[in-house]
Amino acid sequence: MKKTGLYLLIMLSLISLFALTVETPMASQEQPKEAIQPVPTTHGESSHKGARKSEPIDSSTVIPKGPQWLGAPIMPDGTKVSEKEGRHVTEYNMPYNQVLAWYQDALKKYPDTRYRDWKEEMYIEDQGVSKWHSIKISKTGGSKTLVTIQKDNWTWIMATLFIRFVGVFVVLLVLWISLKIAILVMLKFVKEEKATQKPATAPSGNQ
Repeated sequence: MKKTGLYLLIMLSLISLFALTVETPMASQEQPKEAIQPVPTTHGESSHKGARKSEPIDSSTVIPKGPQWLGAPIMPDGTKVSEKEGRHVTEYNMPYNQVLAWYQDALKKYPDTRYRDWKEEMYIEDQGVSKWHSIKISKTGGSKTLVTIQKDNWTWIMATLFIRFVGVFVVLLVLWISLKIAILVMLKFVKEEKATQKPATAPSGNQ
């Protein structure tokens, strides 16, 4: 009974460890850069959940009519600072809150955005099939706000795949080490149990 209870305890520990190790890489995939939370929105967040479709869509099909870059909306009344192959930067004579409110409204019908509230900027990430990857809205400009639209790139895609691969590898490695430790513990208890069991000796003497 002692041995059976020990085996059951080890098996339960391994199952609990497996559940924890599987949950950890899944959580890291959701937050690949920092431990950041999605920004609370007034109506954009709820619209995203209600409008989500079975397949990703391109943002250019649902954003309001007006200027855009690679399908990402561009707020009017801004001054273009620079436009390179993979980046578009615009400056606005408005505080951060007004610019953020405009982008939340412009993207409210696009279900594949994720808002990440960082210390120096709001990071709006595309998780769909649009050609742009992110919209960064700076917080440090005071009465002026910079908006940077970043093009989707293979570096980010490969980095995401690498993180997922490493997560799976770490899970398998932890499970393998745990199984090795469990086997060593069971073998130790089996040897100790055999050592304590001595064969019964027959009584000596003639009748």
